[in-house]
Amino acid sequence: MFEWGGARLISGLLDIRRPLYLPDLNDNHGLDRLLGLLAVSEAGAAFGPEVRGRLLAHEEETGEGFDLLALELRAAGYDGIGYRNRHEDPGSMSWMIIAPDQLRLVRDGPIEGSLDPWEHDLDAFIGPSLVLPVFEIDGRCGAYDHLWEALEAEGVDLPDLARSPDGWTVRWLPDWEPPGTMGLLGPDGAARGFYMGGQLWVDPEARGAGRSALLIGAAADLLGDVPTQNRDGLGFSPAGHAAHLSAWRRIRATAVENGYLDLEGDDPSP
Repeated sequence: MFEWGGARLISGLLDIRRPLYLPDLNDNHGLDRLLGLLAVSEAGAAFGPEVRGRLLAHEEETGEGFDLLALELRAAGYDGIGYRNRHEDPGSMSWMIIAPDQLRLVRDGPIEGSLDPWEHDLDAFIGPSLVLPVFEIDGRCGAYDHLWEALEAEGVDLPDLARSPDGWTVRWLPDWEPPGTMGLLGPDGAARGFYMGGQLWVDPEARGAGRSALLIGAAADLLGDVPTQNRDGLGFSPAGHAAHLSAWRRIRATAVENGYLDLEGDDPSP
C-alpha cells in the first residue's frame, strides 16, 4: 500500500468569472506558445503581431512578459484561462489565474485527512448526534440577520460552488466562521437558504428538489471533511438529520453513477 509519508494537501478555490478557453498547452507553457494560442482564439483581435512582439520583448529583456500578458487579458475582458487536458488526466480541466488574489485558500493539512464527500461513511458524515425536535432552528429569526445581510449584500458576487439544473446556486462566504458557510440563491439571485456547520435552513416555499443536499454536498466538497464539522456531538432536529441522511445517499448514488465509487451491488443506504 502506498504511504504518503506526511504529505500535505493545500486546497483552494480559484475565483475565475470570465475565463478564456484555449486548446491544451501540452507540455509547453512558455509565453510564445501561449501567445500563439491566444492569437487564434476568440480574443485573437487583442493579441495580434504587435502585442505579441511587445510581450515577448519584455519577457526577454525584463522577465515581465507574463505580468504584461495578465494586464492585456484583463483589458480584453478575461480574468483567467481554462483548457481541457488531452494528456495528463484526459478530460480534466486546468485553470490559470491572472492575479494572486483570485486564489482563496480553503485548507492546508495532511493529505490523508482530506476525503471526497462519498468516501465518508454515514456516521462520520453526520458525526455523533442527538436527534430531538428541540434542536429545530428558525433560520429567519434575528440571530441569523448578519448572515442574511452578507448574502444579500454580496449575493451573486460570491464564489459559485454548486448549481442545480433549474438555476439555484450555492455560494461560499469566505473568511466566515465556521469555515464552509454557504448560502443558497434562487435563479433571481435572492438568498433563500444557508448551511453553517450543520445548521441548515431553506425557506419553506423553496424546499424540495434536492436543494438541502446541494448545500450540504457543496460544504463537504469544499472542506474535504465532514460537512457538519461535528466531532464531539451535535443536536439535530428530525428534519435536519433526515436532510443530512438524504444528502449522503444522493452524494453516494451520484458517485456510483459517475464511476467514482464501487459499492459492489450494495445499497448505498445504511
